[in-house]
Amino acid sequence: MKSIRIIAGLLLIAFGVFISKQCFCLAPWNVLSDGVSSLLGISIGTASIIISMMIITIDVVSREKLGFGSLLNVFLLGLFTDMFLEINRHLTILPRIESVPLQILFCIGSLFFNGLGIYLYMSARMGAGPRDTLMVHLSRKLHVPSGYCRLGLEFIAGLSGWLLGGEVGVGTVVSVFLGGPILQLVFQAFKYDPSAVESESFGDTLHIISKKI
Repeated sequence: MKSIRIIAGLLLIAFGVFISKQCFCLAPWNVLSDGVSSLLGISIGTASIIISMMIITIDVVSREKLGFGSLLNVFLLGLFTDMFLEINRHLTILPRIESVPLQILFCIGSLFFNGLGIYLYMSARMGAGPRDTLMVHLSRKLHVPSGYCRLGLEFIAGLSGWLLGGEVGVGTVVSVFLGGPILQLVFQAFKYDPSAVESESFGDTLHIISKKI
């Protein structure tokens, strides 16, 4: 059941990325993936996987707590993103949106998909994503609130992605300022408090499985 929640959550997040790509509102980390994609001539999903693998390596070296959900995040999010983009290439479910008002409207919709996906993923309690784990590590090491660390990491990711050729639009600014509040609305709707939940590490999950065998 937990793995189903994680996969469903990652599917929703990837669908949100797909929408944001079509309406020029990629969030900072996705701008970086788009920039790497443009630089290396690879898909945005493959670029996301490469970046996630680099970040999770830093998490491991930093001895941060990771779980099976963290590993699924690394590979499945990029694969699902490419899947939705590829389907759209063949079926044109959502064409590229040029109208700024429509870009903002679809951007807000993508943020709700992202928020619901994050809720499903996190509520499975099988490990945070690589980027959130890095944020927590830096917050602890630098003695800086996690919100500031998140903002700093997103600024660096977005700027780097833009310099590499990643797309930045009006919706990108919208996603920066509304992403957090919309995520909080989703959490409140489901009465979910992530700070009150302890995630399972790899060891915890293996111990639970061994007890059931």
